[in-house]
Amino acid sequence: LTIQEKEIEQSKKNWEGIIKKSISPEIFHKFKVKINLSDKQFTDTKIQKELLKQKIGLDLLIAIAVNRNPKLKSARKKWRAAIEKYSQTTRLDHILNQYRAFAKDLDTKTSSKRHKKAIYESFPLPGTLTIKTDIINKEAQIASQKYFIVLRDLISSIKNNYYELLYTDQAILITSENLNLLKHLETVAYIKYKTGTAGYSDVVKVQTRISKLDDDLITWRDYKNTVIAKLNELLDLEPHFPLGVTTEVELRDTKLKLDELIKRGVKYQQELLIIRLDLERIDFTIKLAEKKFYPDLTAGYSYFEDKADNLVGVGRKKETFSLRPANKTDFWFGYHDAYIKEARVNYQALSDKLNSIRNKLEYDMKNVVFQLDTARRDVALYKDSLLVLAKSNLEVAQTDYQSGKADFLDVLDAQRIWLDYNLLYQQYIRDQNKKMVELEQTIGRRLSE
Repeated sequence: LTIQEKEIEQSKKNWEGIIKKSISPEIFHKFKVKINLSDKQFTDTKIQKELLKQKIGLDLLIAIAVNRNPKLKSARKKWRAAIEKYSQTTRLDHILNQYRAFAKDLDTKTSSKRHKKAIYESFPLPGTLTIKTDIINKEAQIASQKYFIVLRDLISSIKNNYYELLYTDQAILITSENLNLLKHLETVAYIKYKTGTAGYSDVVKVQTRISKLDDDLITWRDYKNTVIAKLNELLDLEPHFPLGVTTEVELRDTKLKLDELIKRGVKYQQELLIIRLDLERIDFTIKLAEKKFYPDLTAGYSYFEDKADNLVGVGRKKETFSLRPANKTDFWFGYHDAYIKEARVNYQALSDKLNSIRNKLEYDMKNVVFQLDTARRDVALYKDSLLVLAKSNLEVAQTDYQSGKADFLDVLDAQRIWLDYNLLYQQYIRDQNKKMVELEQTIGRRLSE
């Protein structure tokens, strides 16, 4: 192997090492404890299922999904396929080397030719192989960024669905608690009716509300099964696989300002990186095409064995060799002009696309930051004010009704507000966490808390 060919082989080995380590999702998710994704508990299907049936959290779901998700496996294989192009940079030239021999004697007017051997070797212009390697380097980097897009989106989907599952669990809990409260109020209303201090309409009103919450509870449980089915799809499990109890997660937030977030997005977002790499690849492609204005040098020789010639003894003659330097005859300028024009137009089109995606990034970032700030304020409002007031209002309404100072509708209204505010509070917690996921997905990196 030449020095350049050795460097190409080394580049391929380096990429193979990177691909082996690429399974780590650390750039998109920070595990609470150090996790080795090649451990048996994350790779063995039987152990995975046992763990998922017990208790689930983001760390466990992501660790298992990275090893199981089919789309991610496919992206990793495509990345691996891209680095196989390194071997093709010189392999084709070696394949085109020629050896010729006649299958049987070639009868000519002068004598019979047994066979002809011809060997050719092409020598590309200096720098050509380096440019080819640069092009493949860019293609391998593009493949790596496409893999990270799949990994990023997979982790984002798992987080979003997990936050949805947490919200659903809380909604079921809150609805169940309010259902128990209404059943208690039903008992109170019935006692007051029996003692003649309230009408039977109070009993009917609370029973109507109980029926509505019973139906809501069924809806929440059905919705939870839908969210679990989506998580199972991401984990490559059957839709009805029973996932375990969820573990609480912290409310996520960031102190970074919009300008800093946009700056990070411009630097790290995978879609922008791919276009930049593609621009560099096209630039190398144009340089390679311009190299092709000039022909590769080809040297070789051919040998004929002649039966009529004496190759031994007194009349021995020298063997016949024909030296064959060869050059292309199409090395006039403009032959590849159309191809190069096409590449340059594509370069300009990609440059415009780069600006368009960057503008979209800035808009998306502003929109997400606005929604994150709204969710953040809503969480604080309900936690520090509205929930406290709603609970106080419910307690006062219950006391006044039992003492005959308030109408039963006041109690039901207070209960409905208490239920709605609790559900909204959990919804805004979910929304804030989801907006953090969207923010990180737009940037292309996780944000430290």
